[in-house]
Amino acid sequence: MKKIAIAATTLALVASTITLAPAANANTRPENARYGLNCATAGQVAVKRGADGSDLICRVAPQGSFKGKRIWQYAKWPSLKGLDVLVPAGAGGGYDTTARRLMESMRAEGVLQSDATYRNLPGAGGTTGLSSFLNNDTGKSGKVLMMGFALVGGVQSTKVSFKNSDTVGAARLMGEYEVIVVPANSPYKTLQDLVKDIKSQKKALPIAGGNLGGIDHYTAVQMYEAIGLSIKDLNYIVYSGGAQVTTALLNGTAKAGISGWGEFQSQVAAGTLRLLGISSAKKVTGIPTSTFKEQGVDMVSMNWRGLMLPKGTSQADRNLVIRALDVTRNGQAWKDNLKKYVWSNNWLPGDAYQTWLQGEEAKIKKLYTDLGL
Repeated sequence: MKKIAIAATTLALVASTITLAPAANANTRPENARYGLNCATAGQVAVKRGADGSDLICRVAPQGSFKGKRIWQYAKWPSLKGLDVLVPAGAGGGYDTTARRLMESMRAEGVLQSDATYRNLPGAGGTTGLSSFLNNDTGKSGKVLMMGFALVGGVQSTKVSFKNSDTVGAARLMGEYEVIVVPANSPYKTLQDLVKDIKSQKKALPIAGGNLGGIDHYTAVQMYEAIGLSIKDLNYIVYSGGAQVTTALLNGTAKAGISGWGEFQSQVAAGTLRLLGISSAKKVTGIPTSTFKEQGVDMVSMNWRGLMLPKGTSQADRNLVIRALDVTRNGQAWKDNLKKYVWSNNWLPGDAYQTWLQGEEAKIKKLYTDLGL
């Protein structure tokens, strides 16, 4: 009996030092609440825990992906009659795809009451569309602009007098990290193998990617700076897309290529290209490679897209859109799209997004200045 008592005491002591992970369906306390999480007491309020700074309330969801479940939700269902989306690029591209999948997800979740309409206005690095949005849609409700990193660069490359932050930020929605690849027969087996030669050969080692000042170029610059080199050491060869970068790699014109995962995915799967790293802070499910950081190159680079509202939009109207987007991003349709396109959840709403965007504009302006563009 004495041995059993001692064993029981030991087990109790061990158990007291273990912190058990909460169950997947565990209730969330008000101070940690966000839309879609389970809650315990119907009618309980989570003060200022909404994405727009409003309160959340614990009750059974009336519709959407959580219909019939008791969750933290907005006191009034955020409903939009309709949205007209300005896409500052051609049909079928990244902006267009993101816009259409987002609107479809909003419809599926029940926060958008009618099918969205779309205006594709490409040209001048996206600034043709941005200019139209500023000149024609200011102060109007039901209008939104899909934009991202490329449009921030477009403003700098075309040297227009207006900028993205002249509009009103609703939310940053998703992110795509950059990957670096080499031909399958390349002597570079790891990112460090490539870095070693970059340091010794510098401009003699060509790196291929997209347009000057774009996310691929920006990623290359960041990588060189992270390993102690500068823009002057970079031999960057510009191509119009991932297919052209792949061709340059396979014919030996370039030694490594940088772009989004989608541009190289099929070639990696076919065994034609080898992945050396991804520019994310942590590994991304579905992309079989280690991060730059894990391999000793301390940097993170991300392509991203967000939704803007017209200049002059009231805070109340902005907050309504933010609530609708918050409901959508937690819904199953949008989560399915993140998985399908290997997009990362990159949510940042309202004022925080607007401030972050201004910081991005300053960084891109510096990059263009350093490049002499």
